[in-house]
Amino acid sequence: MLLALAAAPAWAQGSVAGQLTDATTGAAMPGATVLLTDQPTIGTVTDATGRFVLPAVPAGVHTLQVRFVGFEPINQPLLGQPQAQQLAPLALRLARNLTPEAVVTATRANERTATTYQNVSREQLQARNFGQDLPYLLDQTPSVVTTSDAGTGVGYTALRIRGTDGTRINVTLNGVPVNEAESHGVFFVDLPDLASSIQSIQVQRGAGPSTNGAGAFGASLNVETLGLRPKAYAEINNSAGSFGTWKTTVAAGTGLLNGHFTLDARASRVQSEGYIDRGWSRLKSLYLAGTYSDEKTLLRALVITGYETTYQAWYGLADSLLTKNRRYNEAGTDAGQHLPAYKNQTDNYQQDYYQFLISRQLAPNLNLSVTPFWTRGGGYYEEYKANQDFAKYGISGPVYQPAAGGGFDTLTTTDVIRRRWLKTDLYGATYALQLRPTVGGFLSEATLGGAVVGYRGQHYDELTWAQRGNNIPETGTPYYSEPNAHKLDVNTYLRATVALSEKLSAFGDMQFRHVAYELFAPDGSPNGGKSQQTINFNFLNPKGGLTYQLAPAVAAYASYALAQREPTRTDYTDTPAGRRPTSEKLHNLEVGLRRTTGPFQWSANYYLMLYRDQLVLSGHLDDVGNPIHTNVRDSYRTGIELQAATLLAKGLTFSPTATISRNKINNYTDYLSDENYVEHGTEYKQTDISFSPALTFAYTLEYELLPGLRLATLARYASRQYLDNTATDSRSIPSYYVQDVRARYLWHPEKLGFREIELAAVLNNVWGATYVNNGYTYGYLYGGQSYYQNYFYPQARQNFLASVNLRW
Repeated sequence: MLLALAAAPAWAQGSVAGQLTDATTGAAMPGATVLLTDQPTIGTVTDATGRFVLPAVPAGVHTLQVRFVGFEPINQPLLGQPQAQQLAPLALRLARNLTPEAVVTATRANERTATTYQNVSREQLQARNFGQDLPYLLDQTPSVVTTSDAGTGVGYTALRIRGTDGTRINVTLNGVPVNEAESHGVFFVDLPDLASSIQSIQVQRGAGPSTNGAGAFGASLNVETLGLRPKAYAEINNSAGSFGTWKTTVAAGTGLLNGHFTLDARASRVQSEGYIDRGWSRLKSLYLAGTYSDEKTLLRALVITGYETTYQAWYGLADSLLTKNRRYNEAGTDAGQHLPAYKNQTDNYQQDYYQFLISRQLAPNLNLSVTPFWTRGGGYYEEYKANQDFAKYGISGPVYQPAAGGGFDTLTTTDVIRRRWLKTDLYGATYALQLRPTVGGFLSEATLGGAVVGYRGQHYDELTWAQRGNNIPETGTPYYSEPNAHKLDVNTYLRATVALSEKLSAFGDMQFRHVAYELFAPDGSPNGGKSQQTINFNFLNPKGGLTYQLAPAVAAYASYALAQREPTRTDYTDTPAGRRPTSEKLHNLEVGLRRTTGPFQWSANYYLMLYRDQLVLSGHLDDVGNPIHTNVRDSYRTGIELQAATLLAKGLTFSPTATISRNKINNYTDYLSDENYVEHGTEYKQTDISFSPALTFAYTLEYELLPGLRLATLARYASRQYLDNTATDSRSIPSYYVQDVRARYLWHPEKLGFREIELAAVLNNVWGATYVNNGYTYGYLYGGQSYYQNYFYPQARQNFLASVNLRW
């Protein structure tokens, strides 16, 4: 209430009105963005006649920015006054150079797409980029829960959106699929400091518009790398803090050379010792992009490479140790059989992304883009294993050694050090024939797009050491290998938006997707053998919706989408042929109301996600601790998402989000195996889906104390999450609330030769909450009694990061 009263003087400022036209045709331009660059919450969009009104512009000098895709932006000074102002007519000119921003819209939602999404700008990412992985920079977006194996947000991290994990979140980089073809996962550890090279991210919740790659079953992340920067620049960014965390980034760009060429480069190094014992990370990355552009052509060659070495922290911590030694790491001890811990229990992987964008304007409103790409990956994890059978590794035996009481002991087991390898190639091309938004007319925009994606994966294991045995395989000679896995993913979609009236628009989207798997999996033979098998899927995914413009900045929308998704590799390889999983189907309804510009921006939407044959946790784990899934006939997620961003008073902004949801499986059978490996099932009705909190909320409250000095507090909360689908409190992650505080100072000492100097610091988990944000469980039966083992991933308590960023 006090903040609301304090805000009263802000609303007394004068309004600013104007009209926008096309400089070439003189036609009105509806849908353009108008805002103050220094006050991003003060903005609007032009109406059907090209008019706009900023209702409350604070006194002082500002920069008015007007943007529309495919046109040169307008940036002009604006003096805020107590009385109303009417600006002279503004006219946008077609961009002299085709920009990446214009191309990436082919796979993005907009205000007329009638779906639920949020755009995260480069400025928002920079404010939070102290070296933590990308999921932690998105934890203020609605329905997001983040996880970190090492407890600091560096190394192996992930995010869930609406309770769905990363294997169901589609990620594209400039429209190119990022999800690993077999696991469907995205390993952000292989893309260190990607945030330093991102122009923007669109987070689409629900099934979303058609995109390339793995099917979106909870959300999509549409990532756009750096856009066209017309001026030369250079940056040195350094962050350091608790647990030996240290990030160094060097970036530079030529700006436009001869009006057509640009070259951008970045090199980053991120390291951390981790909160968990030995949970260290050593990450390196390189970004290089060369671009040619003119008014009709855009050519861009892009290379991103990332290399990671991390000490394994993925085993988690047994619940019995949570209050005794919450930083203990079991990795390297083989469950306590080997002490001290093996020093090189590490994960080592390199991922290289090669993209070549070719975009050509075929007509004033028609653009064709094709992006050939190749993503190459390779690496292994090394581990110490105790008491392993000779036969498993091709070692001959037995071995005889003198016994303590005389005679000889017969040995058929040995301790080993092994490496488990994966090498991948993901290759193909995406395409989009895009009819750009036109002014007036029935058809507003249309896109014919898709991708042809091929994949090859090599899985093999090798020994580097064995304690004993005869004829031990040499290092580099696999003791186990599988035939190469292959996958073909072909999709095409047609999406169009039409204006049914001045205020009502509709969009339709139809996608066809063909998936062909070739993999080594159980074949149902009596001896439990495996063989190379081919599995095919054909999916037809329709989507459609309506948007009604209630006011220039307020719209209501409703949409329906059908999404279908194939199982992952481990869903096949870890499941007997008789219980082979089937594909999943999602019916997604979204209904919402939103105001996207102005001093008080907000959105409220209701979602219903009805699943048929959803793959959920079965209660079993594979031989390396990964969960095994099973299909359930009927399940659903439904909830309300709320979001706002408002200027409470001069210099004081508040951005809260909240999600209230219900996530249920109608009928579920949980299986446990007894000492004779016989499975026993327990049935549950209307039980909670694992890792799906009923309530999440987050907020950022930021105050500009002095010009350039911003103080902020950020918080996030997640209610109880169950580790399995039995809704049992003893197998759950307790609710947690975490709060951070941040200070940033931006200085523009142009006389000293700097474009900008930024000093920033953040104190994470300021109240020292003792919490976990991830875990797993498995159980078994013995003597008719059930027993469970719970493991959790403890997160760091108070920790500090600071940065010094120099920009020329």
